[in-house]
Amino acid sequence: MNLKDLEYFEQVVKDQNFTEAARAFHVSQPTVTYAIKRLEEELGTKLIIRNQAHHSLIITEAGKILSFHVKKIVRELSVAKIEISRLKDEKVKCGVPPIIGNCYFPKMSISLLENGLMQNMEVLSEGSKDLYRLLKIGAIEMAILGSLKSIRDEELESELLVEKNFRIVVSPEHPLSKRESVAFSELKDEPFVLFNEHFVHPAGLSELANQAGFRPNVIYKSSDLNILKGMIKENVGIGFLTEIAIQPSDSLVSIPIEDEDQPKFLISIVTRKHGGKSILREQIIQFISTCSY
Repeated sequence: MNLKDLEYFEQVVKDQNFTEAARAFHVSQPTVTYAIKRLEEELGTKLIIRNQAHHSLIITEAGKILSFHVKKIVRELSVAKIEISRLKDEKVKCGVPPIIGNCYFPKMSISLLENGLMQNMEVLSEGSKDLYRLLKIGAIEMAILGSLKSIRDEELESELLVEKNFRIVVSPEHPLSKRESVAFSELKDEPFVLFNEHFVHPAGLSELANQAGFRPNVIYKSSDLNILKGMIKENVGIGFLTEIAIQPSDSLVSIPIEDEDQPKFLISIVTRKHGGKSILREQIIQFISTCSY
C-alpha cells in the first residue's frame, strides 16, 4: 500500500473534491484518481462513489473506516519526521510554564550550565495546557507541567516531582490579609483576578466554587503573572494561585484554604514515549528529576 496514495485519499475525503485534492498536492487530477483506484483494487471494495447527479462524493463505510486509520497514520508520520530531524540537531525542546519557570528554573539553570546541558536546551514558556498539546503533536520533547490530576496518557510518560497547594492571595490592605486561613465559601462576593484558560488555575477555582455552591466573580483573566500580582497588590481583586507563585518580595499575603477536599497543584516532568533514543534528553530528564523541589 503506497503512503502517497493514502495521503491523496485522505485529502479527497477532507476536500470532498478530486480537483481540490490534486491542487493541494500540486499534481494532476488523474494522479489522484488512479491513486484511489489502486487503493480500491488492493482492498477489494469501493471507497468513494461519485454522485454525478449532484456533483458530489459519497464516502462508503469502508472509506470511512480507512479514513479513520489514515488520519492516525499521517499524524504519526508527521511526528516521526519531526523527531528524526531533531535527533540530528541534538537540541532538546523543553516546555516550562511561567510560574514553575520563575520558581525553579533559575536555580536549575545554574546546575544545567555547570553540567554542560544548558546549551543544548531550547526552553519554551507557555501555559501547561498549551505545553501538553505541543507534547502530543511532537512539537516539544519534554515539559515540566502543572496539573490538577496525575497525567495519564498512552503517548506520554509522566513522573510526579512535587505536590503543592493553592492559596488565596490578597493585598496587605485587604480585610482578609489578617486571616490565617479562609474557607472558600467566604469568597462568594469577592472579585477574582485569574490566569486564563491556557493554565490549570481556572479549573482549580471552578472545582472549589462548585463544592461551595457558587460561581466565582472573575473580573479579569491574563497569562501574565506580574499583571495579576500588580492588580492584587492594588486591591483590584483577589488571586487564586499556587503557593510557588508568591515570593516574599511580592509584598502580598498568601492565605491557606481551609476546605478539606481541595485541588492540588501537581508538578510533573512529562515526555513522549516514542520520541526516539537520546542520551542528551535522558541526562536532562534525570537531572531535573533529582533536583530539590
